[in-house]
Amino acid sequence: MDIRTDSGHFHPMTIDPSDKPPSLARATRTSVMLNADVFRVDRDGASQHRVTNISESGLCIAQAGDFAAGTVVVVAVGSIAPTAANVVWVRSGLAGLAFRTAIDVAVARRRRAASDTLRPPAAGWLAELNSPYKS
Repeated sequence: MDIRTDSGHFHPMTIDPSDKPPSLARATRTSVMLNADVFRVDRDGASQHRVTNISESGLCIAQAGDFAAGTVVVVAVGSIAPTAANVVWVRSGLAGLAFRTAIDVAVARRRRAASDTLRPPAAGWLAELNSPYKS
């Protein structure tokens, strides 16, 4: 590769392979047939979605037509406690969500007890994300 300097001369430039950023390791995805409840700050209640795959770092949901990348949501899947996630990508009716903290996939695959009632976050940073009174 050549680079033109201010004087107009070309100087050869070499690229050291060690200067490249390390590739991001992707957690192993497991294909599943699970349901997820997703809470959003701009909506009342949760929307239900089918989970197509899951890992300790995130999941892919179907029926995600009106999600937008960059949105923060709270996800409840299986027996894990509802956890915050970022919507990373949306395309073709699917959305990729990245958990803010790692989850236990085995616990996520367990059914939630019928007596468990999901409620939207009522306290903490997510509940007040769109509050006009936050500083």
